Amino acid sequence: MPKREIIRPSGQPVPHATFTPALKYGRWVFVSGVMATDFAAGIAPEARGNTSVPLAGEQPMVLESRRILQQLQHTLESSGTNLANAVRIDQFPTSRAMVDPYHIERRDFIKPPRPASTSVVISGLMVPDCNTEVEIVAICPEPDFEKGSVSTDKIPQPIGGYTPAITCGDFIFVSGQVPSDFRTGLAPEARVNPNFWEGNEIDKQARFTLQNLAITLEAAGSSLDHVVKAGVYLTDLNDIPRLDRVWREFFPKNPPARTIMPVQCIVVPDGRIEITLVALRKDGRTKKEVISTTHASAPLFHESQAVRAGELLFLSGLLAADARGIVPAARRNPHYPYGVNRAGAQMEAIMQNAQAICEAAGTDLRHALRLTTLHTDLNEYAHAIGARRPCFPDGQPATTTLQVPGPLQVPECTIAVDLWVGYP
Repeated sequence: MPKREIIRPSGQPVPHATFTPALKYGRWVFVSGVMATDFAAGIAPEARGNTSVPLAGEQPMVLESRRILQQLQHTLESSGTNLANAVRIDQFPTSRAMVDPYHIERRDFIKPPRPASTSVVISGLMVPDCNTEVEIVAICPEPDFEKGSVSTDKIPQPIGGYTPAITCGDFIFVSGQVPSDFRTGLAPEARVNPNFWEGNEIDKQARFTLQNLAITLEAAGSSLDHVVKAGVYLTDLNDIPRLDRVWREFFPKNPPARTIMPVQCIVVPDGRIEITLVALRKDGRTKKEVISTTHASAPLFHESQAVRAGELLFLSGLLAADARGIVPAARRNPHYPYGVNRAGAQMEAIMQNAQAICEAAGTDLRHALRLTTLHTDLNEYAHAIGARRPCFPDGQPATTTLQVPGPLQVPECTIAVDLWVGYP
């Protein structure tokens, strides 16, 4: 299996000594979330604009986007690849106003075929002055493992300048899709008729989105049966029970690993859901292997604990909870509310579950490649990372840390983790 190599580009600011800017794993490169910061004075000086004459020169959000993309470019070049070989890009702005200035710069830095893309508005970033964070998965091309693009005229055509799906070898990365026709906002098929009480918004939006994802996968030589990982972004987690009814229709058995992330909003007003996928080619050598173990908490929703696809292991989103709720060690005692490090206890339980799943899949948590942590309160970050750090004695994975709207799927939980793991 490939070697895990930490990449530390020269001159790049980092928040702390153990931070991993990027992690190279054979033919893959995983880049940690990048903000336009020097980790000293908030937004880096070159990304601020002229604060004395703020209307002179370029819009600060354009400068911020440029700084992010320059750093991503430098990081990938230090890893032996470049932005042209990015296969997946995830953007996390804190407001809709950031998206268009960012797209202006992204079109200059990344030419078609652009990577599979997802943009969702979240609640906050580790540097409060920053307006967006961007993470990337890229490849180092080799024979039979080169970047290709997939398009189809059978789905609504996106307007953000990205590609519906990207292929590399047996892997397919599908851009986040939403219930829109990109002409009138919500697609007519995804709307509930306000004149009648029949129909449900999340049912119609999820079904419309999953149907288009199935069409995209077919164009890429795959199918929903070959999906190994799903990312679901919801503006209201109360939609999960109805979403899971639809999910079971499209994934009746061996569902993919899935992470559900609460967000402030998605690209289309009144849209409630966005879905991104990782899948495998039907005729490829890499096969989908569902992982299950009784040594970790059983999934609370219709998703597999993890799915292996060749040298990658995709875990479902992890919470410090089971069917009885949050783990006892992290439970709040109203009579002694300040005596428990709830964030640390949650992260410790999450890492224990992750390790059990990794062992069942024939690997170890120390080989983690990509880790996204979702907090409902970033004030808990320092306690959480203290519990997480010992799990990675060979170096931290590429990481992104975000604040999202609460509550999470289990109300007392304040932390969720998404993990991709490699093999030794």
